Amino acid sequence: MPLGAGSRLGPYEILSPIGFGGMGEVYKARDTRLGREVAVKVLPPHAADSADALARFEREARAVAALSHPHILAIHDFGREGDVTYSVTELLEGETLRDRLAASAIPPRKAVEYAEQMLRGLAAAHDRGIVHRDLKPENVFLTRDGLVKILDFGLARPAGEGGRSGSGPQSLTASGTVVGTPGYMSPEQIRGKAVDQRSDLFALAAILYEMLTGQRAFHRDSPVETMMSVLQEDPSLASGVGVPPALSGIVTHGLEKAPEDRFQSARDFAFALLAADREASGAQSPAAGTLRPAEPSDVSIAVLPFRNLSTGPDAEYFSDGMTEEIINALAAIASLRVAARTSSFAFKGKDSDVRHIGRELGVRTVLEGSVRQAGQKLRITAQLVDVSSGYHVWSDRFDRDMRDVFAVQDEISRAIASALKVKLLPAQQESLVKSGTRDVEAYNRFLKGRYFFNQRASKKAIAEFDAAIARDPSFAAAYTGLADSYCTYGFYGGFPTLEAFARARAATTKARELSPDAPDVHLALGLVDHYYGWDLEREERHFRRVIELAPQDASGYSWLACLLSASDRRGESLALGRRAVELEPLSASTHVNASMAHYFGREPAPAIDGFRKAVHVDPNSVYALFALGIACLSGKQYDEGVASLERLSALTDREMPWPLALLGTTFAAAGKTADARRLLAELDTLSGRCYVPPLHVAFVHAQLGDVDRTVELLTQALEERNALYWAWVPTSPPFDAVRSDPRVQALIRAIRPT
Repeated sequence: MPLGAGSRLGPYEILSPIGFGGMGEVYKARDTRLGREVAVKVLPPHAADSADALARFEREARAVAALSHPHILAIHDFGREGDVTYSVTELLEGETLRDRLAASAIPPRKAVEYAEQMLRGLAAAHDRGIVHRDLKPENVFLTRDGLVKILDFGLARPAGEGGRSGSGPQSLTASGTVVGTPGYMSPEQIRGKAVDQRSDLFALAAILYEMLTGQRAFHRDSPVETMMSVLQEDPSLASGVGVPPALSGIVTHGLEKAPEDRFQSARDFAFALLAADREASGAQSPAAGTLRPAEPSDVSIAVLPFRNLSTGPDAEYFSDGMTEEIINALAAIASLRVAARTSSFAFKGKDSDVRHIGRELGVRTVLEGSVRQAGQKLRITAQLVDVSSGYHVWSDRFDRDMRDVFAVQDEISRAIASALKVKLLPAQQESLVKSGTRDVEAYNRFLKGRYFFNQRASKKAIAEFDAAIARDPSFAAAYTGLADSYCTYGFYGGFPTLEAFARARAATTKARELSPDAPDVHLALGLVDHYYGWDLEREERHFRRVIELAPQDASGYSWLACLLSASDRRGESLALGRRAVELEPLSASTHVNASMAHYFGREPAPAIDGFRKAVHVDPNSVYALFALGIACLSGKQYDEGVASLERLSALTDREMPWPLALLGTTFAAAGKTADARRLLAELDTLSGRCYVPPLHVAFVHAQLGDVDRTVELLTQALEERNALYWAWVPTSPPFDAVRSDPRVQALIRAIRPT
């Protein structure tokens, strides 16, 4: 029976029906806790008792919860009230692509725009190993503000699983063994073979065909005939529909019968669409001999993340690593201004126009390329583009063995230096790339470690850095990566902080022996003191040394700003933070550190504003979300704080106690004592599986007014060297309620550097 207005499912008050279908009833509802409108999807009565339907419903919730992307419908909650199972998602306003297609075909430029947005969402899913398997116009939503959202992951499976499912409402053959929708399923899906991301790309090509022509690529009188058409026929775009030839070729390529003959990734597909769009708009390269490098008076470059063309998303670490090594090599050229790594990587997967990138990063040229790795073989393509004209300054392709990886990085870097006519120092004439190791396997493991560290997957990063060091014990950068990983691991929780401190310090000591004047070594040394050593003077010396050694690198300025933010030198902190943002404008972490002085200075409004900018720069930044959460707690903007921290919790490992503790602290401050104590119980349960820093738990108890328990926890936290105790306890607003207690004052006086 449909739910009536005013009925409740947990904290959700039903307002009105949105739609009804075989697999769900969807309602507009109000979240009474956060005061926002949401969509609630409920299993219909005929499916509520079906084990298959329940499994699919839960599978969709889990699949979407694992993703966080602007082009995928966001899920907020999943639950059961009595015999009703429901999921809660963001509320969308607009229409499905099927509704839009009912009116007419879509102009090519708009169709490409929609396809590119879908591809970005699919890339995020595929990166997580999730294949949609039922992409069709009904499952694509066009919002009123122009965003495309992919819906219904109920048939989603990990890549590589077969196309068969025992049974279910979406089964399409007489025996109910094939899942999907005729006309959009790939040939391998129809045959019940294993499917991967290329099956979704076939479906997207069929959707693109339909958007351009207004007709389905494969459509016959019955489902079986339609599937036979997919297996046997090759649709071509009809002449006279105004589709550019390059775009027509992309659709044809996307509809190839064999997976290996199609686009191999969503990013490849999107890159091809971008190139076709440029061609259609007349952005052609000039004739040979007319290319001009940027003027030496303003020689600047951004190196965009090289596209991964290797099989499987797991190889992305290598293309990212290749990009970073070239950035580092070019940054060593004094006469060349290079956009920072984080700012360049802000454009990863976005396929933005180079003119836009040039404006955002303030550079004259952009390097873009791709990496394909197959066994020990490498194929790297690279092209240098003048952003003012869109013309190619230089391009080349490199086919090499893996053992030549260091040489090819140097070749590319030197070719760019030559094209831009920048002067190399005598020491750079021989080589620009400083790899730190000649062991290719050690280098591979190092790149994986750095890839995982950038994702804040500390455990995985530590394992890879350890493996790199085992291969080459003289690899200094692997030791600094190891130290950085232990710093974040201990800070966010899950690993004993005393042990994290010991291992981080040992790693930085070894790194300093191997490379005493490397900027990243001094940065790592400063960070170990920042988190665990609490020797603030020594920490400042290290960060200032980073600035001396790498004056165009934002890191030294940013972390020195963070250090001074919790002191009486907040004016200096703000100035350093501004300089860091100038150098790296698209780094969420840089924006956070630039506003920390406002947070510790009891200025919640500018702190919240600064942290919002950080989240805007990178909506998935763990650091930015946690900072916004604590600032909203101080500014008594509890709803926004809870939303930020809930997103943080969804993005991180559930074995990470820090997000739970902050959420509990915010609930306590908002007077939601029961919710705060529920999270304390969850932290207590979690402590049976992993290390929960007592400092984290103390935050919640302090806000609840449990002074005696707070003192016990702070005493333990001091003994166990919990990360950032030196900053949080003496100065952080959540401890204001207990700081005047003589016992807490004694604990503050007991803080000592080591």
